[in-house]
Formats: sequence, C-alpha cells, structure tokens
Amino acid sequence: MDVVATFKETTIPVILDPTKHAFTKILENRRSEIEGYPHQTFQFGTTYRHQLDVFYPDPAAVSSGGPIPVLFFVYGGGFTSGDRKQAPPFDLGYTNVGVFFAKRGPSLKLPVTCSILTVIPDYRLHPSVNYPAPVEDVRDALAWFLANPSVVTSASNGTLSSTADISTLFVMGHSAGSNHVASLYLSPSLLPIDSPVRAATRGLLPAGGAYVFSFPNAVTPPGLLEAYYGSQEAALENMPLTLLKRASEELIKSLPLFFVLKSEHEPEAISKGNDEFVEALEGRLGKKVQYEIMKRHNHISPHWALLSGDGEDWGEDVAVWVKARI
Repeated sequence: MDVVATFKETTIPVILDPTKHAFTKILENRRSEIEGYPHQTFQFGTTYRHQLDVFYPDPAAVSSGGPIPVLFFVYGGGFTSGDRKQAPPFDLGYTNVGVFFAKRGPSLKLPVTCSILTVIPDYRLHPSVNYPAPVEDVRDALAWFLANPSVVTSASNGTLSSTADISTLFVMGHSAGSNHVASLYLSPSLLPIDSPVRAATRGLLPAGGAYVFSFPNAVTPPGLLEAYYGSQEAALENMPLTLLKRASEELIKSLPLFFVLKSEHEPEAISKGNDEFVEALEGRLGKKVQYEIMKRHNHISPHWALLSGDGEDWGEDVAVWVKARI
C-alpha cells in the first residue's frame, strides 16, 4: 500500500491524525528496534521542556579519525504543541527520526555509511511562552550540546570514544520548527555572528517552514500569530522572510549552507511561502540554494515515513547532503 500518497488533502487539521495513525501501524512492526536503539536523555535547561534526546551512531558506520556529523531535528506543532516523546499511540513518532539517521548505512543513494549522531530537543510552547522564547530554547540546546561533548560521549556506552569529534552541526526543522531555526540564524540578537554555535553549524535543513505570514492567516488558527508575537505588526517584523530581507551583509555571509525542503502537498500558503523564501535567500546569497520537493508527501507525513519503508527518499537525500559536507 502506498501510504504516503493516500493523504493528499492539504488542510493540516484534516490530515494530522489520519496520517499519524497510518504510519503508526507500520512503525509498530519495528517497535522493539526503534525503542531499543541506543540513546540518552540530557537536561539542557531548567524546566521539563529543556530536555533533549541523543541517538548515537552505529559504531560500524563511524569513520575513524574524522568528525561525526550531528543532526539536530526541531519538530513542529504550530507553536502550541509538540513533544520529542509523544503519548501513545504515537510514541514512536520522532524517535523514528532519530533512529533513521543514527543508523544510516549504505544505500543506492549513499554507497558508503553515514551514521549521523541525531539530537531531538524539546522547547517551550505558546501560550506558556511567547516569541522569542522557543527560539532561545533551540539555541540553548545547541549551545549545551556543543559545550558538553564529554558528557555526551561518556553516556554512549562505548558507541563513541571520549575523543570523538562531535562539533560539526547540521540543524533541521519542520513546520514551526523550521520557523524557529530560520529565526535563530537570521537574528543576530539571538545568535550573535561570532557565536560558537553559528561557527559550528555547517548546514541548515528547514522543511515545510512558515516563513511568510499574512492576515487573516490561512494556516494557523485566528489570533495565534498575534498572540505568539505580541501583535500583527510584530509578527510581520519577525517572520523569517522579513528577517532575511533586512539582514546585514555580514550576517548573510555568516549563514551556513541551506538545503530547503517542502512537501508536494503542502497547504498553498506554506508552499508559496517556501518558494518566496528560497527566491529571497538566493537573491541575498547570490547563488542557488538546494531546494527539494518531497514527492507524494503532505505537510505531516515526511518524518512519520522514516523507517516505514514508504516515502523515505527525502531522508536518504538529507543523509547524502550531510555526508558530502563533513
């Protein structure tokens, strides 16, 4: 059964639970493998929302002597929901993402092993906090990881040596998570140009991001963006497209490489917003940016498809892209 192509509706509330249920049934067959994969939880801040999971690479797939790529995955949830450990029956979601990239072995697209240490952080949610607190949490998770390599490696139960180089970062987001990632790297007040996090980041991989707002907004519930940012004016001033357009040349030169993704069946506002963001990004950079359409996918399905055997091509492409840049 082609599960990916089953849900072509673009209205997010309509596809959300049916898409998750469909993939949950498939992932359930691999529960023991997913739950049993080596990983550890760490606290990077003061609240229960300041935790992150590290999925360790397969030792057989780790190149000796070179850096081990680190992929941070920042999930979405419309600014108001999301957990790195979801409640049953969806409790394999996002853990499957960590396992997929951590155990990446040879494939048709990647003939060599590229096991990627994968990190999934939580962050605080609206209405408990407003912008820019979630973006700051993403920054703080990255900073904690970069500052604590010995803590991470010592908890790997021999998967990583104590001297393993885990300082090369790639940051992926999805939906609101992509908004947080783009906002962070386009905001020098949140991530200074001389920040160690910025210096260590080799690539950004935002997927299905909300980069462009309009009112009334076609994607988020009425009033959400005004409440999250403080006003319509503040939302428009701080949306990623505006941050990109007003960024200094110094900031633009400091940006990591970009690999932007969107699903084939995105809501129209998100699809067009991605196109507009990439066009503006290429204009500011003066060069083309890798931009991929995740075929057959809707807004929800890409990350749920990993380890399902259906719709994983985009994940293989990400692994190839990362491997080529370490």
